[in-house]
Amino acid sequence: MSIQTAFEAKSLESPDETHTMEHGTLEVVNLQGATIARAVFQPGWTWSGDIAPTVGTASCQVSHTGYVVSGRFHVRMDDGREYDFGPGDAHVVAPGHDAWVVGEEPCTIIDFAATGGAASGYVGRCPCGVEFRVAGADQLDHLVAAVREHARGTHNHELTPEEVLADISAA
Repeated sequence: MSIQTAFEAKSLESPDETHTMEHGTLEVVNLQGATIARAVFQPGWTWSGDIAPTVGTASCQVSHTGYVVSGRFHVRMDDGREYDFGPGDAHVVAPGHDAWVVGEEPCTIIDFAATGGAASGYVGRCPCGVEFRVAGADQLDHLVAAVREHARGTHNHELTPEEVLADISAA
């Protein structure tokens, strides 16, 4: 008896989706059990300035597990703790933070997120099948905003909050 394991490969050079903002670009590949993103943030990028107006929360409510390829960025947690990250730094940043590029060099970060059965929490899906995940019920507003923004930005499709909430499931 043999056990077959999953195998899938994609290149960030040909992402499944690309999101652009005034000071950055986010390229995303969706794999079985994982979403991997490459973020390139230009000098002047801030979460509170470039992302918050879209998602409507005072701070980022998504957990990040990542690796800094180049450049530098600073994170301030809602509780006041602050951290600086640079090339070669691997990090886990909990929900409830702001972040910004430090210096005049773009900051490139690879972000990893488990999807499907690989993590617990709540899952929201765009009709195209792309999954978004949050850890707890207190983050559902952010999940709804992320799914709606993806549908609008990627497919030019407007979803109501009610449509998104109807499709959210516990992992």
